[in-house]
Amino acid sequence: MAIFKADKSKKQETPILLYPPIIEAIFELRWEIEGDPQSERMRDPSYPMMYGSLYERMKKDFPVIEDLPSVQAHPEATPYIPRHRMRKDRNAYPLIQVGPGIVTVNLSKGYAWDAFRSLILRIVESVIDLYPTHSIPLNFTKSELRFVNGIRFDLARENPISFLADKLHMKLELDPEIFERNPIHDRPNAVGLNLSFVLDKPMGHLGIAANLGQFEGKPAFIQQTLIQSFGELAPADSASFTPWLEEAHDVAETCFQIFCKGELMEKFCGA
Repeated sequence: MAIFKADKSKKQETPILLYPPIIEAIFELRWEIEGDPQSERMRDPSYPMMYGSLYERMKKDFPVIEDLPSVQAHPEATPYIPRHRMRKDRNAYPLIQVGPGIVTVNLSKGYAWDAFRSLILRIVESVIDLYPTHSIPLNFTKSELRFVNGIRFDLARENPISFLADKLHMKLELDPEIFERNPIHDRPNAVGLNLSFVLDKPMGHLGIAANLGQFEGKPAFIQQTLIQSFGELAPADSASFTPWLEEAHDVAETCFQIFCKGELMEKFCGA
């Protein structure tokens, strides 16, 4: 049974963050593409026309285009990998990525949920409008919302395991005998925590991760919250994406509030 049910939690608004830790917010949408059992290649009948048509529709707001390194490979050999990128300005967010069977919407600094949601719905509607349904029906196979945060800490003064427990409220313990009976230090130099749970609303999976890394050149935990719905659980049409996004965002926001409650939230708010 999933832990994030509507009758178990009350929606609370996150306070205004003067120093938000967000690295990137990502929406990813995939649809079914044709498979060739003999060649084992995958063909998207909408590609590359989808990319060209989507650019024509979005170019007023996203005039800067880039080809990604994946264009060096044949598109049928690289399904579900973005090949092109559209931006508002060079090296700036938000951006849109397109490839065979996949589109993503990415936002970084300046993130605001209302604007992000509006852009996502605009892209979803465009994919539905532009897909050549005379070839094969449009069948969405994956809807994903991901938030990536950089939580800085002082590597020289703080133990990563203690930081996880005390600041991020993710408790990880090893039997003390591990350190007593082996010639090792009790402070890890690498940490990777990855968990996945069945989710009831929206129906799918909740992924939680915290990995030791760097944010803006300084030691940090890269914390991710991921909501995914696959196959029949993914939204099927434009009308079903709005509630899916709202439910997924509610889960992600609740997780952020819980993980960062206390000292971290006060720091993000400028207290």
